[in-house]
Amino acid sequence: MKRIALLTLLLATFAGMSFAQSRGKIAGTVIDAETKEPLLGANVLVLGTTMGAATDFDGRFVILNVLPGKYTIAATMLGYGRMEIQNVQVNIDLTTTLDFKLSSSAIQMRDVIVEAKQPPVVKDRTESYTSMTSEEIMRAPVEGLRQVMELAANVQRTSNGNMTIRGSGAYEVNVMVDGVSQNSSSTGVPGFAGGLGDKVNNSWRYDFNPFGVAQMQLISGGFSAEYGNAQAGVVKIVSKEGSDRIKGDFRFEYRPPGQYHWGDYIYSSNAFEWQKWGNLDAWYRNLDSANIVSGYGVPADSVSAWRQLMYDVWIKNHSPGDQNQLGAYDYRNRAYQRFLFGFGGPLGSDPNLLRFYLSGETRSAPTRLPTAERTQDYQNYTLTLTYQPVQMQKLKLSAMYQHYRGGVNTGSEDVRYAGRDASFKYYLVTDPIRNEYITSQSLTWTNTISQTTFTELQLTHQFENNLIVLEPVPQRATTWRDNVYKGTWYMFQGPWDESYRTIFSFTTFNQQDLRTHMYSLMAHITSQVTSSYQLKAGMQAQYWDMFNSAVYSSFAANAFITRTGFAEYYKTYPYYVAAYAQNKLEYEGMVANIGLRMDMYNFNSGVPVDRFAPIYYAEGGSRVGDPTTRLPETKFTFSPRLGISFPVGELTAFRLQYGHFNSMPVFTQAYTRTNYNGWGAYGNADLEPKRTINYEIGIQQSIGGNHRLDFVAYYNDRVSQIGALQIYKALTASTTNNYYTTYSNNGFGATRGFDLTLERIDSRVWGYRLSYSFSRTSYGYYGPTRLYSADPNDPRNSVDTYSPLEFLDPFDRTHTFRTLLSYRIEQNEGLELFGVRPLSDMTFSATYAAQSGTPFSYVPSYDPLFTEYARGFIVNNRRYPLEAKLDLNISKAFSLGRIAWVVGVRITNVFDNRWLTPALNSDMLFDWIERNVTIDNPADAPTRDNYKFRYYQAYRNMPREVYFTIGFGF
Repeated sequence: MKRIALLTLLLATFAGMSFAQSRGKIAGTVIDAETKEPLLGANVLVLGTTMGAATDFDGRFVILNVLPGKYTIAATMLGYGRMEIQNVQVNIDLTTTLDFKLSSSAIQMRDVIVEAKQPPVVKDRTESYTSMTSEEIMRAPVEGLRQVMELAANVQRTSNGNMTIRGSGAYEVNVMVDGVSQNSSSTGVPGFAGGLGDKVNNSWRYDFNPFGVAQMQLISGGFSAEYGNAQAGVVKIVSKEGSDRIKGDFRFEYRPPGQYHWGDYIYSSNAFEWQKWGNLDAWYRNLDSANIVSGYGVPADSVSAWRQLMYDVWIKNHSPGDQNQLGAYDYRNRAYQRFLFGFGGPLGSDPNLLRFYLSGETRSAPTRLPTAERTQDYQNYTLTLTYQPVQMQKLKLSAMYQHYRGGVNTGSEDVRYAGRDASFKYYLVTDPIRNEYITSQSLTWTNTISQTTFTELQLTHQFENNLIVLEPVPQRATTWRDNVYKGTWYMFQGPWDESYRTIFSFTTFNQQDLRTHMYSLMAHITSQVTSSYQLKAGMQAQYWDMFNSAVYSSFAANAFITRTGFAEYYKTYPYYVAAYAQNKLEYEGMVANIGLRMDMYNFNSGVPVDRFAPIYYAEGGSRVGDPTTRLPETKFTFSPRLGISFPVGELTAFRLQYGHFNSMPVFTQAYTRTNYNGWGAYGNADLEPKRTINYEIGIQQSIGGNHRLDFVAYYNDRVSQIGALQIYKALTASTTNNYYTTYSNNGFGATRGFDLTLERIDSRVWGYRLSYSFSRTSYGYYGPTRLYSADPNDPRNSVDTYSPLEFLDPFDRTHTFRTLLSYRIEQNEGLELFGVRPLSDMTFSATYAAQSGTPFSYVPSYDPLFTEYARGFIVNNRRYPLEAKLDLNISKAFSLGRIAWVVGVRITNVFDNRWLTPALNSDMLFDWIERNVTIDNPADAPTRDNYKFRYYQAYRNMPREVYFTIGFGF
């Protein structure tokens, strides 16, 4: 009751308050240039907008809620000349400080126009972050925002394509577009999530169109109380709004067809199976008519015809082409295509009344290896409308549509997750293809109460529809007579299969219909109480309406009541509520961000009262187990946050950061249902939140006035993390599984290390950002991992032998170095040849990445110091080799009439550096360590399946790729 009363009080306090998230602030002074006295009543205007402020008695002004970007700021006063500061950069959640010195109009005959300079250090920086504008993103040799995130050395992408920061889990990064979190309700493999883990490439939603970005900021450590539901970091994407005139940009990017893996073409005539079975004579040599042929019931007088028929069918099945019913195709013939656009401006005669901005991206990327989907298609379209009938009131309507078509198990840059196993290469039709659609709409009302206070209210609806449709597969032949008389394409199993996957099912494996409506209400307030004290407060409420019907089955479309299939079906209505208060104190020698956040959630789904006998449906529809369930408890957390910056003069600033950070478990962990003669997996809707305490200490130092060094040491202590738990249940006549897998808060981990960043402040010509991270990420489990009864003293309840020891995380990278370099030749500059400047208006940029290889475990079998039991304590004691690559981007701009054109080329992995693929089994690991043999090197064992069928998996990254770009703007 006390918690409910406190929650009610908090909501009542914050219900009418609002603050515009992810905006910046402009503050400063206006003084008399001659007397140095402050000027009262001077007007400071943000040109091209309706925003501005008047100075107070101390000559101070503050302009709140400024969209990130570059502006011209003007100061005017009666009797004084006008002064403008151009290219003023406004950043997310930071204060841009400007000082104006106005001269008497009798002295100043013309406007004073000066160029803004970036500050040597950011005095109010209390967090570790990197930020980039739309222009910087478009110049860099990157594809989308996910690759922009990876420019920070403390960001990694997991092997299946999801994002992680400072060793966090894959879903511990809160990516927000205009304050709306891009969380997914479908993270696991449909219908079998308890056993197959995450879908690959589930972070596709983060690739927001760069043309629509005003600024992106990545916070890679502690963050203020207004952001939550994440343990590791926050990515804030602020979209563009239309300006006071029509502007537009268009780009088309193209990569020619080709092979994007090392090793021979998978369907090459040099492949093992083609060498052995690729001509009719081979069939005569390899089939013994006395044994094999007669074993299939072929009459003696039909042997020759049967061999010819089998050969013809084999050729049809193994020759790639668009008509191949098994799905094999020539993947080298597909090109990469990407189209981007963004344009906006005023609607109507009044440029300040109604504005719009429309952006879009469509991308078709061929898969590296042959897959059922053949290409991964991505679309993103956004529309923003702003309506400001009076200066104090503003309405903003935002709409976004996203679509991704790809495979459930494909899509990563890691070759292991870029296609099915080699044994499937002639049999692609059973691979599931997913279509995921997201639409969202939000309406934001900004109410400016006074020059120093305003509120914001945002309503959002988001609809997520994930579809995997069952696709029938033609039945294979069961006898030689079927091939002769029915004309089917498939032959029955035989030695010609050569360890490749044979046809054994009639349908694709997966299907899903997941529909999720998310409704969100956010209300915030900001008030600049004094020139040195700012108060923010707000609340957020989210509600989901989820329906999921998913099947994993080799024979049946409806596998919920069957012995051969896996299925999950649920309707559920989780909710989440948060409230916060954030104080910012800005003094000459100290800036402090002090906040408190409250989070609560409830998965709102039945939890078995007796989890040792949860109800399930056995074959024939009989119900087994205890059907009694209860609703989970509502989870409350309170998170204090503290960030302090200590500027020392103009060139140095120290900072401290401390905070508690919590996040909800993902929906898959709460709602998984896998049924196979009883429960195979059953989610836990009563999971506690995951918790992290973050400590940071950092320093900024200006070097030479135009270079900034930032160093931060940190420690993240993670507890209550999610791990697997096996619950054993009593066997009955209708069950075969004696345990099922669920989830528990039985994990812990930690990351400690430091980040070092060196960047150029003024990057109009030369620009660079060097980022290095040294870290160690560990994990472990505590508490039981197997339960046999509700009695905690039951001796069968066991903890794994290595618990609660701490081990190096499989995705740990001790050393990571990332570099972004750029050089721009201004218009009408550069080398001159015969009166022409061919390099004029050109931009050169490059990124270089180098990182430690992934860790692995290896103990020589002959080592007498280790018993089999002791080897269990040797985890990730070695590493694969260093991974490095260089990417380039070259672009040239030129004008034809009023149209500005751009052409360019982007090259990835310029030097064809190869990243070794982690071994698939102990034999491969032994070959590599003891004999220096990789998959593409048969050594003295060329007949092993790894060397015959998986040679292209020796290296997991891509060879060199070349992309061509053409575009125009106005």
